Amino acid sequence: MTFEQAFEPFFLHGQVERGYAPQTLEKFRECFRSRIQPQLGRLPVEGVTYLHLLQFRKDMTDAGLGVARQYSILMVLKLFFRFCRQRLQVPCLDPAEIRLPRRVIKKVEFLTDQEIAQLVCIIPTHTLTGLRLRALIEVLLSTGLRISEALSLNRDSIDRTTGEAEVIGKGRKQRTVFFSAECLLWIEKYLGMRLDTCPAMFPTTGGRPRRLTRNDMSKLFRRLRIKSGISKRLTPHLLRHTFCTSLLHRGADITFIKELAGHSDIQTTARYYLGMDKQSLKAVLQRCQIHGWKADESVTPHSEARLEFHTSGIAHGPASQLAGRAPDSSDTSFPAAHVPGSPLYVQRDSH
Repeated sequence: MTFEQAFEPFFLHGQVERGYAPQTLEKFRECFRSRIQPQLGRLPVEGVTYLHLLQFRKDMTDAGLGVARQYSILMVLKLFFRFCRQRLQVPCLDPAEIRLPRRVIKKVEFLTDQEIAQLVCIIPTHTLTGLRLRALIEVLLSTGLRISEALSLNRDSIDRTTGEAEVIGKGRKQRTVFFSAECLLWIEKYLGMRLDTCPAMFPTTGGRPRRLTRNDMSKLFRRLRIKSGISKRLTPHLLRHTFCTSLLHRGADITFIKELAGHSDIQTTARYYLGMDKQSLKAVLQRCQIHGWKADESVTPHSEARLEFHTSGIAHGPASQLAGRAPDSSDTSFPAAHVPGSPLYVQRDSH
């Protein structure tokens, strides 16, 4: 069996049994068509040796492919050989012999309180599209949802009495997400202006509304970045990072962040969010006052305020128990906690 013959069963296995997202499957196809098929496509799967693999990697390096790109291609190759060995019973190369290149972990960016204020104040909430955008921004900042998860929401997805919703994330894993009272208010304002019958929470406008997709977001967020004057690369995922780092900076346990973000492995959470902020680490030393460390007058265990989730008539959910300690309100280096009752919300209500 050649690579070309085995790839379609591999693709079907990923779609049906593994439940990979459409975007992941499309990446598999792209990696196969661009690099794997031209070099290995006609070779029998069982005939590929470690020497073939070395040459394959050398060709990628000579072509100037970056580490991240090589990592993606080799990961597809690794999964492909595992499928052939375990499912097709083909005596082929052990996938353990495919060593993945070490990726450089980039510093995670997030929005500060000031940048969030810059972002939301330029959204024209007197229009339907403006209200839709504001509601979407609130959802992303208050829940940490991936953009695909947020766009999958329907009008009736949120339980209004608890402020909760069940979503299906990566790997078809279900989890509960919690919406702040502020977020729910913007959703209600937006839904109250809609006249269509489309079940999607965030559809297009016009005569035949359809659910918004990830592709619709690219141009939208590029325009937002230009209009808001934010220098960082503004994407829906940046808002997800802001949600997670807000929790981290305010003392939330890493296991809580893992569950709220919907990570399947806590190592994923740790890789992105642990040890990323020197000021946060230094603040821990000052707060704990171990030998040789004296807390700053402005940062003491008694001066740190507890964040509260004010629900404005909405029942307290589990999210209300997850808020950690907040930094001093004068410290603008921390991202927004983005919960009702914070100073940011008082400022934003005027827009």
